[in-house]
Amino acid sequence: MSARPAFYSVYGLRVRSDIELPGWPLAAEGDAEVVIARQACDAPDFGVTPHTARSIVRDGELQVAVASVGRYAASAGRVIKVDPLPATPAEDVLLYLTGAMLGALLHQRGLYPLHASCVSIGGVGVGFAGKSGAGKSTLVATMLQRGASFVSDDVCVLTESATGTLVVWPGAPRLKLDDASLANVSSRPEHLTPAGGDRGKFQLPVTGTLDATQPVPFRELFILAEGEGEARIEPLSGIEAISALMEETYLLTWASAMGLSSQVFRLVGRVARTLHIQRLVRPRGMEFLPATAELIERRVS
Repeated sequence: MSARPAFYSVYGLRVRSDIELPGWPLAAEGDAEVVIARQACDAPDFGVTPHTARSIVRDGELQVAVASVGRYAASAGRVIKVDPLPATPAEDVLLYLTGAMLGALLHQRGLYPLHASCVSIGGVGVGFAGKSGAGKSTLVATMLQRGASFVSDDVCVLTESATGTLVVWPGAPRLKLDDASLANVSSRPEHLTPAGGDRGKFQLPVTGTLDATQPVPFRELFILAEGEGEARIEPLSGIEAISALMEETYLLTWASAMGLSSQVFRLVGRVARTLHIQRLVRPRGMEFLPATAELIERRVS
C-alpha cells in the first residue's frame, strides 16, 4: 500500500489512489476524476466461500463485501473506498478494486464498459469479447506477438469522440494469463505477480504500449465462441448484435441494481450502430491460435 496518494491514467481518467496500483501508467499530479481511498466501508456481511461477493445499493452507493478479501464501495462515479481484511494479499485486494469496483464506477460515470480485451492493428481497435475463460487474453497475447499493439485487457471503455466516431481507451498494460497460456508467450519473464483470486492466473506486463491518454478508433468486435472445424467469422447485425453486446456488458447485473439499465441500453444501441460486430467461432487449443490470428488479420486489413 502506498504511503501517500499517487496519480495514474487509465481509461481516459486521472486517478488519485491511496493504494499502489502496480503496472498502471503514472500521471502528473492534479485534479482527479476518480479517487481511490483506503477507508472503512459499510457493506453486507461476508459470505462463507472465499472470493464470493455480496452487494447492496444504499443511497446510490454500491457496497460490496468479498469473502476473505475485504469490503468496497463505489459512489457518484468518483470515489472507490477500499477496506481490506487484515493480512489479505495485495493481489486479491487489487483484483476486485481494479476490476469489478472500477467497472461499477464506470457505469456510474455514464460510460460503457465492455467485457472485452483489445489490440490495435494498423491504428484500428480490434476487440475480443466473451465470458471469463473464453480466451480473450490468450488471443491478445498471440496478436501482440504478431505485431499488434496492446490497448486493454478484460475491460474496454468505449466512448464517442468529438466527431462522433467510436473510440476505446487504453487500460493498464498487463495481461492476466494462466500457465498454459504463458507457455505460449515467447518471452515470459522469470517471476510474475499473481493476478489474485482462485483461478491461478499471473500478471504479464506488456511493453511498447500506446499513449495512455489517447483513445484508439474502435471498429471491429469479435464475440468468441467455440466450434469444430476451421475458424470462421459470422457477422451479427440488428437484434443479434444488440443482444450480444448486452450479454458482454461488464457488470450488467450491478448496473441494473444501481438503476442504470436504461442508460446501458442507450449506450449499447449507439455502439451497435457504429461497430462491426461478428462472432468468431474457432476450436480451442493453442495449436489453433496462428490460424485464428491470420483470419482476424485478413478481416481487419
